[in-house]
Order: sequence, then structure tokens, then C-alpha cells
Amino acid sequence: MPSDQFFTDFLQVAYRPDLDQLTGRWLRSVTEPELHQGYEALHQAARHYQCGYWLIDSRRRTNRSINGPEWVTTQFLPQVQRGLGTPLYVCFLVLPDYLGSLPASAHQATSGNPMQFARFVDEGAANAWLAAQQATHSQV
Repeated sequence: MPSDQFFTDFLQVAYRPDLDQLTGRWLRSVTEPELHQGYEALHQAARHYQCGYWLIDSRRRTNRSINGPEWVTTQFLPQVQRGLGTPLYVCFLVLPDYLGSLPASAHQATSGNPMQFARFVDEGAANAWLAAQQATHSQV
């Protein structure tokens, strides 16, 4: 169930305590200020729930003319990870044509980094990756 505390008119944020997973679903394409506002809502929810496992569904964000993906993975997520003080695992659901337009190196973060991300077109595969990260992290 989404929490109104972190919900915007363009991003639905929900925390699943049974999975210890934070989900952000973009509801439409956004402007650059809205992109930053939406990711800040996710950041606040992550701090509130102390959750380092995120699923971000950006399939409805079809306008990719702004430099959002690079900012998110190179600046925003590392900053969030440092603030949480725990590893951060983020999977992005994207449209197939968008994933195909990215270089292979942009599909997933390099291993060993405390902030890991991966991009998927299938929600089942995304959830499986996130569950595998949780299983691996809980064994450490």
C-alpha cells in the first residue's frame, strides 16, 4: 500500500515490509525538477524505513531527453548509499527499446561497489535479482 507521505502525482512510492523492499513507480514522463523531487521522495522513504532494496519502475517515463539516468547512478544513488550507511541495491524496470539503446556497461553496476544497480525489462527478473541481493547480503 502506498504511503501518502512519499507519494507525488508522478511517482508512487510503496514499502513492502514483508520483502523489505521499496518500490517507486513513475506514473508519467517528468521534467528534470520532478525527476529530482521524485528521487528525493524515494530517498526520504528509504531513510524512514531504513531500506536499501529498491525496485524502480520507469517504464511510463518515456521522455528520456533529460540526463536523469546518469545523474541517478553516478551522483544520487551513491549519495543515498553513503547516507544510509548500508549497501544499496536498486533494480530499474525499463522499456526494451531504452535498454537496447544503452551500452552494455550501463545495464549493471560493477561488482564490489556498496551501491549496486541493474536494469531489466521483466519485473519477475528484476524481483529475482533483488531477492538474490537480499539473500547474499543477509548471509554476510
